[in-house]
Amino acid sequence: FAFLPVDRDSEAYNMNHVKRGKACIFNHENFNPNLDLKPRAGTSKDRDNLYMRLRELDFDVTYFNDLTFNELNTEIIKLASEDHSEHDCVLVALMSHGDDGILYAKDQQYKPEKLWSHFTSDQCPTLAGKPKLFFIQACQGDRLDAGTTMLPRVTETDSPSAVAYKIPTHADFLIAYSTVPGFYSWRNTTNGSWFVQALCYVLSERGREDDLLSLMTTVSRIVSIGFESNTPQDS
Repeated sequence: FAFLPVDRDSEAYNMNHVKRGKACIFNHENFNPNLDLKPRAGTSKDRDNLYMRLRELDFDVTYFNDLTFNELNTEIIKLASEDHSEHDCVLVALMSHGDDGILYAKDQQYKPEKLWSHFTSDQCPTLAGKPKLFFIQACQGDRLDAGTTMLPRVTETDSPSAVAYKIPTHADFLIAYSTVPGFYSWRNTTNGSWFVQALCYVLSERGREDDLLSLMTTVSRIVSIGFESNTPQDS
């Protein structure tokens, strides 16, 4: 059993706990030679920027550099095993190389699900009914997106709102990738990745005003504009 921190019919999460919550940043720049992966120049800029933005939003932030898979898995299990009763949420950010369906630790590849599988409500009951946020900056393939020329149009989107009752064990997860399956994710060797740059900017400017999905929609918009200005145009 788990105690839900918000009423069943509430349209918003309870973000008034004693603490905002724990945030862990896993930053991978260098890899073992046998993996034949180039160093991820610029990723320390992402790490530092995200660390500061999350601190500004009252997260208790820890970062780790170049962990092996066993070390990373140990830290994930440790985080999931903590008592989060007084926390609003939990956040994990991962910056590394990747491919379609895989991520890389310092010494080996692994499935992305390893990052969040320990945080389901049956394994981590003190996070039941609370946001569990995962941000992944990594490629998911080697293709380039040629883009689509868009004409002005007004659109609307609808999304459903989220006594004892059951909730799915994978409820309340938000998993944000820097790119879609099969495609590159862009990183500037000086300023960091487009995705993390945009995320940090939006958290800094609107992190205390807007809801999370609105924030992520803005992040996506900023990345797409950067994409437009850096993608070769057909002649």
